[in-house]
Amino acid sequence: MSFSDHKITAFTHRIADLPDQPNLPADELKARFDSSPEELRVAHNAVCDDAARLEARVEGIVAETFGDTITESMLSQELSADMARRSDLYWGTYIGNSEFPRDITLGFAPQMVFVMRADGMTGSVGYTYQCLAFPKDEMTDDDFCLLTANGFQLIDSENKRSRLNSSNITYVYAALK
Repeated sequence: MSFSDHKITAFTHRIADLPDQPNLPADELKARFDSSPEELRVAHNAVCDDAARLEARVEGIVAETFGDTITESMLSQELSADMARRSDLYWGTYIGNSEFPRDITLGFAPQMVFVMRADGMTGSVGYTYQCLAFPKDEMTDDDFCLLTANGFQLIDSENKRSRLNSSNITYVYAALK
């Protein structure tokens, strides 16, 4: 059955077709008022059922054709090359241990890292509870996290203003590969 088989071109009973002073019994008048929404409900549910059957058929075709997984090697060279050019965003967490410097290993050299407390606390005056790190040639006193060849490093300056590794606090990070 086609989706268009469920198309409603006109309702069976239109309220506008009734006389201004209907002389129908109450139960028949109620049935007229309920008929259009009911027709709409039936047609909508039939479309949903057809869509579910179609989705199951497509999933079956994908599983049969590709073994349930489409890998990059199955894509055209142009699409595969385009995907390779795109950067990937990785998310993770760590629990603070109050030790500096602290290396967080990602397994790749990130292009950017953003770190913050998982509870969203942004801190108080003079302390750092989040950082954004990009590649750069030299470190400054305002750096609290630096990119490394295998992830990023949490650091604290001599005046101990960093709150990026407080004991037993969960932190989240986003790293752009």
